[in-house]
Formats: sequence, structure tokens, C-alpha cells
Amino acid sequence: MFKANSMSNAEASGVFDAVFGKCGISEDETYYDPMHGVNKLNEMHKKWITKGPSFGTTSGGTATVYGLMPSFFDPSLVDRTVRQTPLVKLLPRKAVRGRSYVYNAMTAKAVPVNGTAGSGFLGDDAALAENVDTWTAVSTTMKYAYTVGRVTGPSQVSSEGYINLLAEDIRVKSQEMNEILENEIVNGATATNALGFNGLIAALSTNAANNAGAAITLDLIRTDMNTVFQANGMVDLIVTDGSTFNTIKGLLMDYQRNVDKPTGQMDFGIPDAFTFDGALFIKDRFMPTTAASRRILYLDFRYLFLATLLDVTYQELAMTNDSQKYMLKWYGALILTAEGLMAQRYGLA
Repeated sequence: MFKANSMSNAEASGVFDAVFGKCGISEDETYYDPMHGVNKLNEMHKKWITKGPSFGTTSGGTATVYGLMPSFFDPSLVDRTVRQTPLVKLLPRKAVRGRSYVYNAMTAKAVPVNGTAGSGFLGDDAALAENVDTWTAVSTTMKYAYTVGRVTGPSQVSSEGYINLLAEDIRVKSQEMNEILENEIVNGATATNALGFNGLIAALSTNAANNAGAAITLDLIRTDMNTVFQANGMVDLIVTDGSTFNTIKGLLMDYQRNVDKPTGQMDFGIPDAFTFDGALFIKDRFMPTTAASRRILYLDFRYLFLATLLDVTYQELAMTNDSQKYMLKWYGALILTAEGLMAQRYGLA
């Protein structure tokens, strides 16, 4: 029967050595995982002890009583805060020069009407006037993101051979930088934070439809995709929150059992991604999740990228005490060269 046990660390270590050690199983080794073809049970049964060692409750010390046997911590660390950042991984990055990204955009084409603008179908010996198109220069200022880490000298020395604290801290700060960028790509708004850049939600204003707290439907999704089509866009990625994502999957299952699997380069491993009318649907943990604030973003990757003055870079900071201080930095901005060729539907139930 299971019952209360006051086994000490020394006793637990002895039991481990007598059982797993005798069978050649090292600490933290997975010895049975049929899903991945790991099964050492048969080998273990051949060497399994038939009688456990006789330890009394007073034969070993504990870290709190005697301090003779230290606690054995697993050197692998579990990050319970990590969040996926699919847009950081998916968005194209374009190297830029200077503190602003500047480009020329045509905003209106001189389309002839009944041949009156000097081109198109004209009469015999008609006057030929030039067609004047409308151009504008667009400038986006680079923004600067940072995350700072520090590891003291004593902590590095005392953990030597166990955990490389500096490397682990850099790993955590690198993930933190990805999450900073992902959040800004989705939710950034210069109206509330001028030090950041406008993200997708703030930037997609031309074709923004308010769903007024109603539920999403497949007809509405097709309507939005047609809006993009009529605006000369081409939806290839659709982003939403997890709840809306599951609702759409449920709508699809009402009339079909097999949803197309992403193929080629777009099959990048985001769980449950699927295609709908030729566009890839993904969910993002940084999208708004509360009722009436959920939304769907319809993106055209021909006109969407990260203008990058400096990609994520490690740099040591001045040592003013017994610690190693550093920063990770990124310079750039999200660029939508034709946001009118994309769309969003907001205010979803």
C-alpha cells in the first residue's frame, strides 16, 4: 500500500543506485517511452533486484538535519513562461541603411476614361496628353529594442560544472527579445508608446470591419478575403487568437472532415495550422483574447516585412562591480508598404 514515508536523501540515493544504477540507467534518463521507441524494461527485469537494501530511517542524514548529503537538482531548467513567436520567425527581414526606412509608393494611376487622358482608345489624329501618375515618399523611423542581463561572479563560480548561468541567462533574454518583438508586431501602437512602432492591429485601418461583438462565420471570412482581392491584395497568411481559431476549425468541421495540411515552406510546425481558401491560418498568443476585442488579420506578405537596421546583437556592458552585465539589442520597424491591400475584422465575440 502507499503510505507516508520519511526516506532521507541518502536512502533515496542508495535505492536509485541499487535499482537503476545496477541496470545501467543514469539519472534523468528516459528508460520507457513507447511513443519514441524507447523500452529498456526487458533489460532491467533481467537485473532487477528481488530485495531492497535495508535502510533504517536513522541511517542517513538529510540536508536540513545533518547536511551530509546534498539535494540533487536536475541541471535542466524548465521555462514555464516561454511563448511561441510565429510572426518573428515568419516575417521577412530586409536590411536597411540609416535611421529611417524611406520608399516611393504610387498612390494613384492616371487611368484614362473614354480616351480623354491621352492614352487608351482614341480617335484619328487625336491630341496626345501625358498621363500623370501620383507618387509619394514614405518614411518610417527605426525603433530600438533592448533587454539587459547580469550574472554575478560568485554565482558563475559556484555553479561551474552544474549550470552555465551566463549561457542560460542569455538564452532567456533571447527568448524575451523575441516576445518583445512579437508583441510589438501584433499590438504596437505609437499613439500609446512613441518609442515603439505601429503593429499590425494599429496599421491595418483601410479595410477594418467591426463585427460589433457578433460571432465569426465562414461567410464573413470569405467576405474579408474578397475585400482584399478587390483591393488588389492576395491573402496568404491569416492570424487570430486561439479561441477564434478553434471556432473557425469547428465551423469547418460542420461540413468537412479533412482540412488541407500546409505544404512546402509554409509547413513550419505551428500546432494545428491549416489552410482555408488558399490562405494559411495560424493562432498567435499575443493576439487580443477578451470578448468583443478578438480579431482576425488578413496579411499579404508581398507588402509586409521587418526593416532591420541591426538584428538581435549581443554586447557586453561596462563592468563596474563583480558581475558580467550585457545587453541584447535590435534596431528596426515593421513595414507595411501597402496596408490597403490587407484587412482585419475586429470586435469578435
